[in-house]
Amino acid sequence: MQDLLLFLDPWLIAPFRWPASAPAGFFLGASLLCLYCVLLGDAAYLGVLALNRRRAGAFKAKMERQNQLAETALKLGDKESYKAVNKQALDAFGHSFSLGAAIFTSSLLPLPFALAWMNLRFADATPELPLDLPLVGRQPNYLFYFVLLYILLRVVYAKGMRHIGPYRRLRESLHGTPLPKDPTE
Repeated sequence: MQDLLLFLDPWLIAPFRWPASAPAGFFLGASLLCLYCVLLGDAAYLGVLALNRRRAGAFKAKMERQNQLAETALKLGDKESYKAVNKQALDAFGHSFSLGAAIFTSSLLPLPFALAWMNLRFADATPELPLDLPLVGRQPNYLFYFVLLYILLRVVYAKGMRHIGPYRRLRESLHGTPLPKDPTE
């Protein structure tokens, strides 16, 4: 893996050297590295989702069908049938949930590579904070900065991409259902 990281090094280190100030360069470079991870992770997520769309749809259909049967049995007062069908619906939900978690995990694929490169370059050289924070001290390692920037960029990216029509339609077609424009909808 080190050979791959050394091959990518000239492209990854360049943004860190653009500003004259070392702390500004660190934050610019780390932000761009996090953005690369978000973009590559989203592409991996969409690819894996596309590959598993049929299977996810089958789990969802089974879950909905079993749920309707359970509701019908409940309305008819048939407790035994309700329990049996509801158990199957919960089983289908478990499969659907597990598949969704596995598909989401693919979006994290670039992170180990980015963190390995950051360790290679910035294991002992990170900006100092103006105050001493509990648990991290005055000079936290690269992981502290990377995680904060990654989460921030991931949230901003997700909120922004909801408003881009072609991207929104692609996600809706892969998920099989319309996505809300805002999580509060």
